[in-house]
Amino acid sequence: MIAGRVVRIDPASNAIARRIKAGQKPFGLTYGAKSLWVSDRNLNRLTRINPRTNRIQARIKIGFSSYGLAFGAGSVWVTSESDGTVRRVNPKKNRVSAKIKAGSQPNGVVYAFGAIWVADLGGGSVLKIDVRRNKVIARYPVTQADWITPSADALWVSGESNEVVKLDPATGAITAHVPVGHNPLASAWIAGELWVPNIDDGTISVIDPATNAVRTTFAAGSGTLAVAETAGDACVSASNDGEIWRIRP
Repeated sequence: MIAGRVVRIDPASNAIARRIKAGQKPFGLTYGAKSLWVSDRNLNRLTRINPRTNRIQARIKIGFSSYGLAFGAGSVWVTSESDGTVRRVNPKKNRVSAKIKAGSQPNGVVYAFGAIWVADLGGGSVLKIDVRRNKVIARYPVTQADWITPSADALWVSGESNEVVKLDPATGAITAHVPVGHNPLASAWIAGELWVPNIDDGTISVIDPATNAVRTTFAAGSGTLAVAETAGDACVSASNDGEIWRIRP
């Protein structure tokens, strides 16, 4: 996402198919309710895009300095660093239906195991939100928690302490500490392994969940911010280069 646009890439040709204007500094992306949702870091705005027509369906007022974005339990959830909240957005009405206090600097957010999980970087914890009551019901200490990626049995939390911790969602216990590169961010599961982008190193650390250890680390552009899976390959955003790297595992 560059110049206030969402860039749509055709995975068959690896070519840009469309550029869609979406605010000033689009950051978070998620899909749900047959729509693409984009949060903006500069504007207090959530943009809803119809992926069939590439047209904007709605613009919804949210909190400033939005960071993470997720879809789950029939709603869009967006974190706001500026006021320490998570906003729940109703896609049927295109408006905020709940505003939940979530620590001092909520970053990553994900829906898993029937709950919303938030990485509170400022508070050094992972928060569990009950989606029926719109309320934080548990806090688990995780140093400098930044991003959360679920697996079938755990939450994998990237932290600015330069490690990924494996968290048991049932008890909140940390079952593994995995040292990675500097400032790991938005990881993803690729071919059964966790690919972790280290934005300050420009590298990817690949974690084997069987051993809870890094199997390999390699360079992947400058400012490796996020990883996503497409057709079995890893797509890595090199944010400083303005590039997407497609890597076959």
